Amino acid sequence: MGDQLSCKITFWGVRGSTPCADPEHMAFGGNTTCVQIHIPGSDEQLILDSGTGIRKLGNKLSGQNQNIRGHIFITHPHRDHLQGFPFFRPLYSSGNNFEIHMPEQEQGSCREIFTEHHSKTFFPVSLDMMNAHLTFVDQPPERTTYEGFEVEFMRANHSTNTAIYKFHLDGRQLIFAPDNELVPEDLEEDWGHKERIREFFQDADILIHDAQYDLEAYKHKQGWGHSAWQQVIKVARETGVAKLLLTHHDPSSDDEKLYQLDEHIQEEYGAYFDIIELAKEGDTSFL
Repeated sequence: MGDQLSCKITFWGVRGSTPCADPEHMAFGGNTTCVQIHIPGSDEQLILDSGTGIRKLGNKLSGQNQNIRGHIFITHPHRDHLQGFPFFRPLYSSGNNFEIHMPEQEQGSCREIFTEHHSKTFFPVSLDMMNAHLTFVDQPPERTTYEGFEVEFMRANHSTNTAIYKFHLDGRQLIFAPDNELVPEDLEEDWGHKERIREFFQDADILIHDAQYDLEAYKHKQGWGHSAWQQVIKVARETGVAKLLLTHHDPSSDDEKLYQLDEHIQEEYGAYFDIIELAKEGDTSFL
């Protein structure tokens, strides 16, 4: 599927809104959003969002018996994207070093948001109880260079300041948009989001995108900040995306429903993409 120089993408959580521990959700996974990108030749971790899936990632990393450093890019501070953070075991080892990135919110900076989420009112473990060295970054939308990659973002159509991140990795582009509402053309108001999205997505190598609903469900949930899979596929086709991975599965979508949808989209749209599939917890892809 890839070669030794490819970036490896691992899905540790693909569920939207709330974790699901039910047996009928286990095949696709019940943990909320977390993605790991391994960059060949780099000893830094690159982690996207810290939903409940980050707990299992942290358990794996903690077993490596070496200091861990890296970046955790948070799209926005809704609970399903932050709730795994205090269960990430590497945060409690003093030799580890992480930069936490998130767009500044109306309610405060990245550090202020994390401090509030980990105050005694909401959780018994505060940030000062974590032994790793943590740096909090109010991530700017402009293209910024880090060791082994560059990143920029545009604002998603969501209820708070939410990033759609574009990572530039050795000449290839990965776009991460787990919470973004693509409004069908017949419903969209003329505020320019569609044009900016299409320019941002154009010719991306991998697009990981919110596909929580189908069009029928979307009729009743317009404005909730999530997309119908049909609209995501349409935009991805029109912008020349090579690999499309659909994620942020609705809690009401059990394995049977997701298997049927996965089979349908591959049969119906597989010819238009190098890969098109529903993201599944534990799956890997290559950039």
